[in-house]
Amino acid sequence: MMASVILAMTRTVSKTGFRARLARHQTLVRYGLIGGAAAIIDLGLFFVLFTLAGSSELLAHTVSVASAVVFSFTLNARHNFKTTDHTALRFMSFVLACFIGFLAGYGIILTVAGGFEDAVLGGNIGKLVSLPVVFVLQYILNSRITFRQGRAP
Repeated sequence: MMASVILAMTRTVSKTGFRARLARHQTLVRYGLIGGAAAIIDLGLFFVLFTLAGSSELLAHTVSVASAVVFSFTLNARHNFKTTDHTALRFMSFVLACFIGFLAGYGIILTVAGGFEDAVLGGNIGKLVSLPVVFVLQYILNSRITFRQGRAP
């Protein structure tokens, strides 16, 4: 009996602690969810263009990233950071942060792909490897510059 009470209390504390951490980091969590959806768009378009259509890594990466950027900016501005001011400046700042991520991602794709005999497999694995690095880099830039409250970027 006592063990079940202690176990129930532990579960309650764990859930409360987890919920409290989620509440403190809700912007990061939403950024991750929006980023996850953008990554699906990015990966899907990259796969279709590079693997199925036979385009170059650069063309596939450019089209897939550009599509994901527009999607991500729109949702982050409206629903995550809830900014409505200086939209054009914020979009330019967001695009610049994404361009920095684009360059980092392309560098990772080329580096990883160079280690594979099969260029298609290497390019797709490189794209997957690049995503967490680009996520962290862009979150730091966008949360601290692009969507900073009270001032234009």
